[in-house]
Amino acid sequence: MASDDENEPYTRWQGFRIGQLGLCISLFLTFAVATLGFSINLLVQPTFPITTCFAKVFFALSLVFGLLSVLLGSLACLTRLADFRLTAKVARHKSDPTMKTDVDRWRNDYRRLGRRTWRLFKGQLVTFGLQVFGLVLALGITYGHRLA
Repeated sequence: MASDDENEPYTRWQGFRIGQLGLCISLFLTFAVATLGFSINLLVQPTFPITTCFAKVFFALSLVFGLLSVLLGSLACLTRLADFRLTAKVARHKSDPTMKTDVDRWRNDYRRLGRRTWRLFKGQLVTFGLQVFGLVLALGITYGHRLA
């Protein structure tokens, strides 16, 4: 069994990993909301600059993927919060022998929530990438002639 001194670096890096996950979720959530805001601003202009059929399709897909990215990022934040609540419960009651079955169940639950958070985060990244890709294609089709 490892001593507390041997576990200290692992515990420290585990804390960094947990903090970085939250930072990344928040960062890409902010990017998705900003990109969505830019797209909606284009949409509400008196003259909509995107006129070709393909550009409109890519623009619409960008909006849909942007909404999905915001949804997945928000769900990742909520599952992460629930994970922390259960982890705190386990830490508080793990030495109480009368709570052993509850603690085991909470451990399984927070592990499941941790896996779900990572899946939601990965989905958030993919949908954000598709959001940006669709918007870049729509703007490229619309304004590409200005670059030539």
